[in-house]
Amino acid sequence: MTQAIRVTADNNNDISTILSERVLIPVTCDHCDKDTDVSLETLKSTSTVMCEHCYNVRPFSATEMTVLRNVLMSAGYRIP
Repeated sequence: MTQAIRVTADNNNDISTILSERVLIPVTCDHCDKDTDVSLETLKSTSTVMCEHCYNVRPFSATEMTVLRNVLMSAGYRIP
């Protein structure tokens, strides 16, 4: 038997949301400083991101993916 857990300030550290790979993450272009929404699936599977405004292609490194995972985890999200 499972029961719903009431979320309070005391017990919300144990709850996380699993993000779909379809979630769009804004990635800022180094060339034009505008954001391009890129899915988590694309960020996980490729190492480049193309700006939809100026078409500049830049690498998306493993370090950036690690930082993204850590920021999302600190906000209560988990990437599958």
